Amino acid sequence: MKETRQGLLLGLGAYVLWGVISLFWKQLSGVNAYAIFSYRILWTLVTMLLYMFLSKRQSIYKKQLSELLADKQAGRNMILASFLIAINWLSYIYAVTNQQATQASLGYYVMPLVSVLLSLIFLRERLDRWTVFSVLLAAFGVVILILNTGKVPLITFLLAFSFAFYGLIKKNVKLSSDVAMLVEAAVIAPLALVYLFFFSNESLFDYSLWENILLMASGFITAVPLLLFAEGVKKAPLNLIGFIQYINPTMQLLIAVLIFGEAITLGELRGFIFIWLAVFVFIMGQILALRKGR
Repeated sequence: MKETRQGLLLGLGAYVLWGVISLFWKQLSGVNAYAIFSYRILWTLVTMLLYMFLSKRQSIYKKQLSELLADKQAGRNMILASFLIAINWLSYIYAVTNQQATQASLGYYVMPLVSVLLSLIFLRERLDRWTVFSVLLAAFGVVILILNTGKVPLITFLLAFSFAFYGLIKKNVKLSSDVAMLVEAAVIAPLALVYLFFFSNESLFDYSLWENILLMASGFITAVPLLLFAEGVKKAPLNLIGFIQYINPTMQLLIAVLIFGEAITLGELRGFIFIWLAVFVFIMGQILALRKGR
């Protein structure tokens, strides 16, 4: 029980950090989103290399990396997963720095439902009626959003589907979260360097001291919540931690509206209500399934 409580606290810490991370990226609004993303990749790579060196578990990491190199299918999966998480990170940074944090929060409300849908399509997993109803409600909410705003919530779709597909692909990769993050950063790092050297019109000298400090800290900010989450799921059942995942988009939404001053129109609110209702139905279904399994 004590270990479960510790796991839930670690998971809670991860979701809270993910929930407030928009405050960090917002401080970099004066920097091009592609540059922020590129520096995030590079500093994440540096951070994870440093973490692995200090953790004194090099033999375990070397074993995992050698097994990955020997498994071509796992290697292909990791490359694909790297590009998907890159799309997710870039979309989120762009959203926060361009007054679209509300759309970003919606993406993380919808993402678990998209994951369920993908498990039905690709893994042939059966869905209970609560889950089916929640997916239909979420889809209806998105349709209402499109009809009322006259535009497709592209950021919402990019965030939800990129992370859901990322999770689906990672099911077949047996790597610890820290090694996986190192590999993902290493795969995308060459593209980040190409952008910074050949396509960016800015350099570190164009940024303020504070902006440079934040860019350097972006690797640490990326790594900490993921490592907390990885430790949390070791100590507490994943389905219990899953119940608190909606803290993340809820905090994102509150920050977007109350701190960033992003307005929600009546049409958007109608769509949000159906999506929130979908989340509620989904959680209720999970609770009932847990009770039935006891």
